[in-house]
Amino acid sequence: LDDLDRALVRLLQEDGRMSNRTMAERLGVSEGTVRYRLTRLFDERVVRVVGVADPFKTGMDTVAITGLHVERHKIRDALDRLLAMDEVRYVAVTTGTFDLIIEIVLPNNDDLHHFLVEKLAEVPGVGASDTWMVLRIHKQSYTWLPAPAASGGQLRARNGRRREPIHDGGGRG
Repeated sequence: LDDLDRALVRLLQEDGRMSNRTMAERLGVSEGTVRYRLTRLFDERVVRVVGVADPFKTGMDTVAITGLHVERHKIRDALDRLLAMDEVRYVAVTTGTFDLIIEIVLPNNDDLHHFLVEKLAEVPGVGASDTWMVLRIHKQSYTWLPAPAASGGQLRARNGRRREPIHDGGGRG
């Protein structure tokens, strides 16, 4: 990603429905440049635009984080099974105390109990687990991105050279 790509991603993080024209105006480039860059970022799966719902405001009142101990030779099988479960919205392979960390979102504690006792028992290789209830989410951010290169505010091309903002006057690309 060059500085223009990073700037586009940041604008999408600010408002995923921002128009190409608005992005172009804010970045000092043509609308065609924005359209081309966004198409490439979407096609290469660098970014995607989704609606993120607050689980507590949508009837999903039980959110839990669970650390799992998994037999090493069964981690791939466990991952495949967990990835297919609708209740599991986050899965990560980790170092440290647990082999996997998952986030579970369900309507109520009874459903969580069923998930932990019944469904998790069916996951290959899962041994002990530890679960923490999320009582309230104070911050949920998707705005992380590597810091831009120190360029004094100038946009940089993919080859690292400084690039002046493009002003073509017509908003065409």
